[in-house]
This record gives sequence, structure tokens and C-alpha cells, in this order.
Amino acid sequence: MGKHQPLPPIGARIIKSSLGSLICVGIYFIRELLPIGSGIPFYSILAVLWCTQPYTTSTLDKAKQRTIGTFLGAAFGLVFLLVFRALGGANKAVVYVTACLMLIPILYTTVLLEKRNASYFSCVVFLTIAINHSFDENPYLFAFNRVLDTLIGIGVGVLLNSAHRPVKQKENILYVSGIDSVLVSSRDVMIPYNKVELNRLIAEGVNFTISTIRTPASMMEPLSGINLKLPVIAMDGAVLYDIRENRYLDVFALERSAAVQVEGIIEAEAAHAFVNVLRDNTLLIYYGEFRNDAERDMFEHLRRSPYRNYTGKQFRNDAEREQVLYIMALTRTDHAQKIAGRIQEQLGGRVRVMLYPASEYEGYTYLKVYAADACKANMLKILQTRIGAERVITFGSIPGQYDVYVHDDGGNSAVKMLKKLYEGKKLEDVLN
Repeated sequence: MGKHQPLPPIGARIIKSSLGSLICVGIYFIRELLPIGSGIPFYSILAVLWCTQPYTTSTLDKAKQRTIGTFLGAAFGLVFLLVFRALGGANKAVVYVTACLMLIPILYTTVLLEKRNASYFSCVVFLTIAINHSFDENPYLFAFNRVLDTLIGIGVGVLLNSAHRPVKQKENILYVSGIDSVLVSSRDVMIPYNKVELNRLIAEGVNFTISTIRTPASMMEPLSGINLKLPVIAMDGAVLYDIRENRYLDVFALERSAAVQVEGIIEAEAAHAFVNVLRDNTLLIYYGEFRNDAERDMFEHLRRSPYRNYTGKQFRNDAEREQVLYIMALTRTDHAQKIAGRIQEQLGGRVRVMLYPASEYEGYTYLKVYAADACKANMLKILQTRIGAERVITFGSIPGQYDVYVHDDGGNSAVKMLKKLYEGKKLEDVLN
């Protein structure tokens, strides 16, 4: 049986949708007592549901669409009513057929006004007036109330989505999180709650970023939809990468002589080296002749990514302009350990050698060789200096290595704790 996944929490959008609907019903009853028309709460509630979005910016976008569509549809609806009333009325067949034909000028008007997103609502409002109420005693009152109902719903939705609890944060803190088993699950999936809440926190001003062993390419898919503003620490601290600008800001590269020596050792051990090189701010992955099925399968899987640039070693002709970020081999575990021992023996403190079990290939291990000073801690200091943060709080899934230990396999605990810290709670209180 697969690992049980906890039920997602009831999010703020769900609560706001229900609360907004209740407010619209309350306004309806107040209008019943006042001489401002009765209206129909159904239309207000529809507008609230449409405008209640995960983010304030998208709420304003939806509100604008709905407002433009409502006024445009109501305007055409009123013209439609005036014309038919002036002509002495008509039977239902004529009204219905004419209303359908009127959709052409309505939709074309949204095109001319460059408001295509409002076309659906323009048609809905027009058809509601023209088809459902053309034969009412006072259809103009319905048209007025229809517009007012919608505006009430829009106003409630925008106000609710714009309301935020006051943030008590006083310190300039940088929050840094890992990806695997922290924000995304072992299936490499991020739950919607984490995406919505992270984006809301980032929009409010929280200094949040990622620190990971992954390359920028391998983090793109699981982090898709996260609006990171700060650079990320990638490749186990070898690079500081700006996702928005697609630019490497800082790197810890291998010395050229050390890189040449590492490649020579790997080749001498009858293994194959993938050489990750930064050249003109472009990451190139040089490869040669594959030595086992695991690395061939990995290559065939990863080369399809638009974020990776695999290049045959025969095209590597200008080593002087290269910055070798790390060298990787994928081979049998005992073989990888032997190669790692030789590299450490011959290069000592000039490089940092890491071994990672290849979970997708049983019996295989990733061997990665970095510059000696290429580590997350060193790159984190650079990032902290860049943004002027007074303090750093880290989140990770390895006990004892982070300020906040996360152990829910990509659930929502990391983001929940981040929210509490940003809202002013002490780290000790959050952990207890």
C-alpha cells in the first residue's frame, strides 16, 4: 500500500468564499428593508465566488473582467429592451432569435475594446435581461438590480481578498528552505496549499528562497508556479542563481587544473564523467561515451528538458573560458567509492567529493566533485550579504542540520511554520 497522504486543510479561499456569500445575503436583507431595490442575492454570490482568488492581483483582474462584462451586457440589454418596447413588443420566437443574433455585435465589441476576457460575462448579462425578462412588466428595474447585485458581489470579494492579518515581523529575516521532502513529496509534487501560501507570503514581502542539491533545471518543474523573487542556492552551494533573470550571480568553480585531474582519474577508472560547465552564463553538460545502462537511461530522460544543454565532448574546444561547476559520474556503488577515494587521495582539500545513492537505479551511486569551498553554508553567507538580512532561518529534512526540521514528506508543515514565524512568533514557540 502507498504511503497515506493527509487530507489538505481548508484554505483561506474556501473560508472567504463562504463568508462573502453570507455577507451578500445579509446585504440582500438590508436592501429589502430600504428603498434601494430588492435584487437577487444569487448574482451577488456568483460575483463573490468569481472574484475570490488565491492572490490579490488575480482578484483585481477578475473583478475588472466581471465589472466590464456586466456593464457592457447591461448596456446592450437595455438597448434591446428599448427597441422592442418601441416597436410594440414581439412574440417569444422573435425575441429569442434576435437575442442570439445580438451576441455577434456584443462579442465583436469586446474585441474592438480589447476586453476579450469580459466577453463571457457580457453575453451572460445580456441574455439574462433579453431572454428571461423581456416580457416583465418592468424589465428596466431588473437590469438595474442585476448590475447592482453584481457590483455588490464584486465589492465584497475584493474587500475580503484584500484583507490581511497585521504582520508583526520586526526583524529582517531570510528564510531558506530545501525542496525534497520539505516543499515537495517523494513523488516530486507540491501540494496546492504550499504554492498558494508561499506566493501570498512572498507577495507580502517575506524574504524566502530555496537551497538545494538540485540544478536550476531540475528544480524548475516542482517549483513551477512559485513566484520566487530572491536568487536560489543550487548545485549544493556551487551557484547562486536568479530564476527571474535566468542568470548565475555567484559561483564556486573548480580550479582548472583540479578539474582536469578529476576527469583524468574518472576516465582512468573506466568510468564516464558528465562535466557541468558555465560558459557565457549558459550551463553546458559535456558528456562522452556511456559506460553503463544507468547513465544512458538518465541521459535519455534528462536531455528532453528545455532547461538542460547536453553537448558532446568533441565540441568542447575552449576550456580557458569555462567555469567547471562540478563533475559527476553515475556508476556502481563500490566503483564510485573507489573513485572517490582516489580523488581525495590525490587532490586532498582542493575539492569536495560527495556520494549520493541513486534511488532510481538500484546498486548505483552518484559521485559529484565540487570546488572545496562550494557548499550551501558559504553561498548562504553571500546571499545574506547581498540582501542585507540580519538573520537566517533554514528549513530541511535532515535532523540536526537545519533550524526547522521538517518530516512530513512535502506536506504543509514547513509553510505553516514559515507563516507563524513571519507573523512574529518566536522560533522556539513554533518548534514546540
